[in-house]
Amino acid sequence: MGEARSITIVLPAELGQGEGGALAWAAGELAHALRQRDYQAGVAASASASDGLVVEIAGAGVEPSQPSPSQLPQLAEALALYRAGDRIIAWGYDQRGIVYALTELADRVRNSMGDDPFAGTFPLVEKPTARIRSMARLFCAVEEDRVWYNDKQQWRDYLSMLAANRFNRFALTLGMGYNYPYHNPWVTDVYFYFPYPYLMKIDGFDIDVKELSEEERDSNLEMLKFIGREAKRRGLEFQLALWTQRYDFDDVPRANYTVRGVTTDNLAPYCRAAITRLLKEVPEITGLTFRVHVEGGIAEGEYGFWEQAFAGVADGGRPVEIDMHGKGLDWTMIDIARKSGMPVAASPKYLAEHMGLPYHQSAIRNKEYPPEKARSEREQLSEGSRKFLRYSYGDLLTKDKDFKVIYRIWAGTQRVLLWGDPVFAGGYGRSSMFAGSDGVEWCEPQSFKGRMGTGMPGQRFNYQKHGLAPRQDWQKYDYQYRVWGRLLYNPEAPRDSWMRWLEKECGDAAEACESGLSLASRVLPLITLAHGPSASNNHYWPEIYTNYGLINGGAGARAYGNDMEGDSRFGNAPTFDSALFANPQEYAALLLTGEPSHRYTPLDVADWLDELAEGCEAALTRARRSPDFGRVEVQRIFIDVEILSGIARHFADKFRAACWAELFMATKATELLEPMVDYARRSVAVWERLAAVSRDVYHTDLTYGPETWLRGSWHGRLPEMQAELLDLEAIRRAGGTESVPTDAKTRAAIDALRARQPTRSEPLSIKAPETLSAGQAFAVSIETAAEGQPVLHYRHVNQAERWQSVPMQRQGNVYAAEVSGAYTDSPYHLQYFVSLSRNGQSVLIPGLNDDLANEPYLTALHN
Repeated sequence: MGEARSITIVLPAELGQGEGGALAWAAGELAHALRQRDYQAGVAASASASDGLVVEIAGAGVEPSQPSPSQLPQLAEALALYRAGDRIIAWGYDQRGIVYALTELADRVRNSMGDDPFAGTFPLVEKPTARIRSMARLFCAVEEDRVWYNDKQQWRDYLSMLAANRFNRFALTLGMGYNYPYHNPWVTDVYFYFPYPYLMKIDGFDIDVKELSEEERDSNLEMLKFIGREAKRRGLEFQLALWTQRYDFDDVPRANYTVRGVTTDNLAPYCRAAITRLLKEVPEITGLTFRVHVEGGIAEGEYGFWEQAFAGVADGGRPVEIDMHGKGLDWTMIDIARKSGMPVAASPKYLAEHMGLPYHQSAIRNKEYPPEKARSEREQLSEGSRKFLRYSYGDLLTKDKDFKVIYRIWAGTQRVLLWGDPVFAGGYGRSSMFAGSDGVEWCEPQSFKGRMGTGMPGQRFNYQKHGLAPRQDWQKYDYQYRVWGRLLYNPEAPRDSWMRWLEKECGDAAEACESGLSLASRVLPLITLAHGPSASNNHYWPEIYTNYGLINGGAGARAYGNDMEGDSRFGNAPTFDSALFANPQEYAALLLTGEPSHRYTPLDVADWLDELAEGCEAALTRARRSPDFGRVEVQRIFIDVEILSGIARHFADKFRAACWAELFMATKATELLEPMVDYARRSVAVWERLAAVSRDVYHTDLTYGPETWLRGSWHGRLPEMQAELLDLEAIRRAGGTESVPTDAKTRAAIDALRARQPTRSEPLSIKAPETLSAGQAFAVSIETAAEGQPVLHYRHVNQAERWQSVPMQRQGNVYAAEVSGAYTDSPYHLQYFVSLSRNGQSVLIPGLNDDLANEPYLTALHN
């Protein structure tokens, strides 16, 4: 950049300030960043040759003065940055693209360490992959959330961060404090649970909150208006999520606030009027999210309520997207939303209430298929005929759907520890567009903190060690937001877009931080996918794991037993992808029959976890040699990396122990006890080490709900693990209930377990069309050596259905099979993979890549 210290940002008058002032805001962000680095910077409508360096804003119909060296993408939200002499061109296809270009420059100015304030990739040309990139912030605990809700500066900083990291939607989420609204003795903290009377007094309805002053109610609405204005000012869509439409107002004796005046007759008219009033009071709202199954307070099948509620959206007088949470959603509800004349979206969960690998599970858990009879009339859909939609996309992805499908990633897997993997983030960006889908919404880190009345003043930051808490709670996760947003937008984003932040904050330890946190971030999603004792985040929290016993369920039986089939113990817990992953019980059964597995085994998962842990440990060793290891950001990262590395080691040994335990449970052979106990001992020893790391850093009681499995700490979980180990060692000493010799069948299983080879993937050896035609056969072939017949597995992209399979026939050096025209004559696309055995090793095609970030099946879309 030489000696040029004067920089003019040219915002052409014909562009105006952008909707809501977004262009002016973004240009101002860049000017402010430059002034912080002692540049003379201002925004003008034009610049002369004597004005030094110029940042020229172009796009959205205004042609740049200098041609681009690369083709400019003609796609909404696309951006480009390039240099032309003493000019930097900041181009966007539309106004939001321009905002992204300007905030990219501002980010470089804030984080680049050299003389060039704009150092980074030039030319930079990017376009979005995920069309919807949303972040949800949840109000769940008045003790912990009222502070940030009313903090205007935190909103300015937070929303600026989202916009700068390429999120295009912010979802303020109210009413998600509890799951079940009927006769629930746990209901205590109801602030914003039924949100309308906390914001407004609706004319014609004598409905209010007894303990809430008019001043506080009016202040709540003013803050909502402020949030909407600030979101629009940054070019963000503003989604308001209204998850609860009623609860048992007269049957909540422990509630901290009392809603008065709601009756069966006035509920629907009141909600309709309140929705319309909200939309008029906050014109920046671009969409409303509704929980339309029983947990929202309206019995399933009561369509009349939703006809009124959605009419209330239409009465707002402008297009407002009606987003319906997927659980319990049926085609009647979708049609009611259509008839309102408003844009329509459905938002299923990505992988239950958790976070798995960045692909959509091939098959839902068996427990999620519809039962013969619904649990109750109120739950006739979510626990009845539409149960397959509880935890994934179900049957929504028809080839001709006329509504958006947006996945919601719930915070069940990882709530406290840092996450930051560009590889997985890019994978989520790609898979969020699966089979015609439209994007993804993340529940932010720490979602559900203090939920169900467990909020604690001063504990929003989780840390007890002095000096680790940032100024705002979300700022611990700055890097996480950066990686999520930028890689959802562009999975091929240049590395400097996240490394510049790490280099500024972590100094010489930056590369070790990138590597360690990237690998650590894969640990819990992998564990979650392979070990799914409960689909509910109210019961399963693998990050701070409630121990599940190998022989007897122990503490885990209370947490998980009601969401499992069969015996309640670790090895019998299902996986979240029964088509591609086997649990220990299933693997042991295969060993005893001598059959090969066409799925990844628990030992494959254990190997991956050990590899991730080794990478984390190597990064930690490198970081410790760095002069900057003592920086607070480095400490935050590597405390969490060390804990996650220990979690990986713990579960790797637990999976191995479970394989031996399941063989023992099936045969009672005494010989199997020693390796089971040995691996169990290792898993507990690892947890002891990670508990020692966490003990002085994090609070002992981290609260995300009232039950023991929703609160506590890593060191608090240790005694139950040690107690199980004592029980296992007692069983070993006693030889089980009696000494049982090893027969030939068991000996063969033991030998096969010890000689087992990892499951392989072959992503490039399959040949099939990229599209299919309805009613025409779909041919798949592979050219490979195999033992026996390879098998083609296939299914419509419809999780209400089960997978089909057909043996592939040999034709020379090629194996081939067809999916019949009768099967392709369907409104659904097709997904498929191939399994085979070679030299005693199971092979999946395409299977998972080494980085675990791809889709392990192929998808053929209707042409």
